[in-house]
Amino acid sequence: MQKYSKIVIKDGEKYFFRFSVHQRIQHVVLFTCVITLALTGFPVRHADEGWAKPLYDIMGGTELAPMIHRIAGSVVLILFVYHTIYWLVLFFKNRIRPLIQEGRLNLRSVFQAVITMEMVPNLKDLKDIIHAWRYLLYFTNKPPRHERISWREKFDYFAPYWGIPILGPAGVLLWWRDEVTHYVPGIVLNAAYIMHTDEALLAVLFLFFVHWYNVHYAPEKFPAATVWLTGYLTEHEIILEHYGEYVRVMKEEGYEAEIKPQRQRMEGS
Repeated sequence: MQKYSKIVIKDGEKYFFRFSVHQRIQHVVLFTCVITLALTGFPVRHADEGWAKPLYDIMGGTELAPMIHRIAGSVVLILFVYHTIYWLVLFFKNRIRPLIQEGRLNLRSVFQAVITMEMVPNLKDLKDIIHAWRYLLYFTNKPPRHERISWREKFDYFAPYWGIPILGPAGVLLWWRDEVTHYVPGIVLNAAYIMHTDEALLAVLFLFFVHWYNVHYAPEKFPAATVWLTGYLTEHEIILEHYGEYVRVMKEEGYEAEIKPQRQRMEGS
């Protein structure tokens, strides 16, 4: 696995490692397919509205758009399976194999290994959520000190994990509806349609508004963040979003004397 420098200095500015090329490629494939699915799917869901047909025609019309939609959906399902296997392999390599080598493999140690993974919600996330509300309501002037993965990012990360298993199988049933109805009653397709379209609406509303706002449109990031392209956060960004990780990495890399303070709300503001 390629090693990345935790801190890169360019033109006197520090940049902090966030995502590998492999992770960034997965992200690009995912959001490209999601946007494609939205553009080819919602015109069908809202076919009686004026904007639907022009958009559907741009996406290829009745002959091409359904094929594009199905290809994009298939890629998302493949990516979901690939990413799951990818993390299972990493989990075994980094967590389970050391336990086997040390002779400490048991149900308790495996459970501890799972709950201490960086993407798994934990007690600190709950404390950070409470702290965030205290900060927003002016009970404290100090914002939360998030570590490498904040609670918002964990929520973003697991959104596909409860969405794709609903959208994917339901979409497959609708795709092969003629064959499926030989074995199941029509009500199954009705349920699949509701599951597919309603979950798609929920996913698009969340991703296009909540996720994109937090990542790109927030005042401190507008017009767009670049970490999904470069894999690195600026010092300003990491101080703002992951101050706990910032302090830790600065100490690990020998820059302890250059640690900058976390931005705080001024008293009385």
